[in-house]
Amino acid sequence: GGPVALFTGPSGTGKTFAAAVLAGALGWQLYRVDLGRLVSKYVGETERNLAALFNNIDAERSVLFLDEVDSLLRDRRQARHSWETTQVNELLQQIEHFPGIFIAATNLMDGLDAAALRRFDFKLHFRPLAPAQRLALFAREALGGQDINAIPPLLARKLQSLEHLTPGDFANVVRQRNLLGEDLMPEEFLRRLMTECRWKEKSGAVAA
Repeated sequence: GGPVALFTGPSGTGKTFAAAVLAGALGWQLYRVDLGRLVSKYVGETERNLAALFNNIDAERSVLFLDEVDSLLRDRRQARHSWETTQVNELLQQIEHFPGIFIAATNLMDGLDAAALRRFDFKLHFRPLAPAQRLALFAREALGGQDINAIPPLLARKLQSLEHLTPGDFANVVRQRNLLGEDLMPEEFLRRLMTECRWKEKSGAVAA
């Protein structure tokens, strides 16, 4: 098979974007699938769904991006039913024979099958924005591309405190601004970013 990679990290850190950039750079087709939608409660159906997925893809010059892989690649040592192991084996066999580039992504690393993890040639962890990246992205999106030194000191200090801020949070605020046709002042843009972070904390996506 072709190269196999695992992208891990919190939601919004750029895993899907990175897969799209890779496919674009190669001039290959990107197929993005949420694995959770293929997992079925009926015995044998998950395996059939996986087989149909791989059989229906033009695998040559293709990048298959399988998200939510944690919904299937659980530790087989903890399996309570034989079909749980069969599902993992089916996915691994399909990956092994896939001639294109296969990328699996997950927000959760805990409980993944250790033997399955060894099948991945590359494991890349995506982190939230570093302090300098937060400032640079804020200057670009909230200040119209000005230098980071143009960020008011109070706002800069607030940005420094948002440790879980991701590119996805910026994208959500920009999308809100565009959908509503708003012209957000930098202070309001920052408030929206803080709201995005609070939603993640409430949902348990990050440690509060």
